[in-house]
Amino acid sequence: MDVRKVALPAGFAPYSSWNSSLSEFDGASTCSMTCENGAIIALEVHSYHRHVKVVDQVRLGVIGLERFCHAWTSTPTARLAVAHGDTLFIYDDKFERRSELQLPFFAKHVAFHGATLVASTSNGAYVYHVCPTTVKCILKHQLYSDVPVGLAAFSRCGAWCGIAAIDGRFGLWNVRTAMQLEFSTTLPSARPTSIAFSGDKYAVVACKDAHVAVFQRDNASSCTWSQLSAFSLKPESVASSAAYMSSTLVAAWKSVPVFFSVVHSSTHMDIIDASTGRRVHHMTFPSHVHLMGLVAVDDNAMLMQDMQGQSAAANNVYAFTQHEPNRIGTIFSVTWSFAKAMAGCTRFGSFQDDVAVYDGAFGTLYLERQALRRTPRNGQPSDVLPLPFVPPHGIDPSNREEPNPSSTTSLSVHWMRQDYVVVVYGHAVYRYARNEWAVAVVPTGVHRVASSTGDVGKFECVCVPF
Repeated sequence: MDVRKVALPAGFAPYSSWNSSLSEFDGASTCSMTCENGAIIALEVHSYHRHVKVVDQVRLGVIGLERFCHAWTSTPTARLAVAHGDTLFIYDDKFERRSELQLPFFAKHVAFHGATLVASTSNGAYVYHVCPTTVKCILKHQLYSDVPVGLAAFSRCGAWCGIAAIDGRFGLWNVRTAMQLEFSTTLPSARPTSIAFSGDKYAVVACKDAHVAVFQRDNASSCTWSQLSAFSLKPESVASSAAYMSSTLVAAWKSVPVFFSVVHSSTHMDIIDASTGRRVHHMTFPSHVHLMGLVAVDDNAMLMQDMQGQSAAANNVYAFTQHEPNRIGTIFSVTWSFAKAMAGCTRFGSFQDDVAVYDGAFGTLYLERQALRRTPRNGQPSDVLPLPFVPPHGIDPSNREEPNPSSTTSLSVHWMRQDYVVVVYGHAVYRYARNEWAVAVVPTGVHRVASSTGDVGKFECVCVPF
């Protein structure tokens, strides 16, 4: 895991929200954030250096005791929905206002996909149809009437919508059948704060006290959902006062959607395998950090916002005006090497539960959840090879202006003989033979890989210095 910290320009402190002020925006490496000064800013993340910069903004005015939230949709065209006080605004991707609507209640949260928008209020969830041509909002349904609803979220395909009420009620609705309720349950804890769909197979719901529930759809053509697991991630060492001030947020990794991140208890981040409920990574941030935002920005990166902020003098950034709060927004960028490797395999096909990374004379190799599955062509049963330890990083090129082509992390898999597999990853070459892994480090980096199969497998790495 690689973590980098960035201070936003003066005046752009994140708006305090249990549901995260960050929202995915317009594809890879971009997102947006609501700010305390009533602005929504578009953030761009450099894919290599992980620098974050403000590229656009719209100001709606400082919000008092009312609510301020937003959400994007990118299909069929990019649209931004903003709930500011008791008014819902629709903008295009240039931050030009296209329509507005008076809401019956303040919106605690908005979710937006295609032409369907859900506003979560203290009197249920209001489902609107946003006309693609006129951009007018037409009320279609009111769900959980008379019940305070905390949030909603859509699956990436837009077919499913998860809606969670403050008292712990949770439902999964089929958007394509006019919001038909397909699954309903009561969560193990009240006050849900985040929903994420891990692909189109898993739905993950997090509650404020770090309880997490995972739900699974039976198969790709099924409308039947069931609860797969439920657990608490709250560390025993977290004081009750710190737990009260924190939230719990979830987001799926785009290149490996079976894995999702959970930010909880102010300073903790976990990566969970949705299919098993197993924690595969854990990070603890310094005690002064107060994480209250989470969003996936590209195939292998997450952004998290720190609500504590820092003084302007301590960071030597632009001076504040008299009308701006004396606080700076801080963003943490987290990248995961395994997600990066999986993102490099997209040429082999879209990732579901596994990716075919090699297809040759002996059979096919699939990469799945940090393991290799061998499927021989001779009809023998498949077997699983657990991937070895995390590869060494080799020379760190982070001080360069642009990445060197020979230093980029790549994944290459080769089935040399019936019992002989070679994996090239980063600066390391791994060999699997006789049920054991061996490794050789190439300090100058692997520029090209060539292999051949036969009675005597031949393997060659061409290495070029930086």
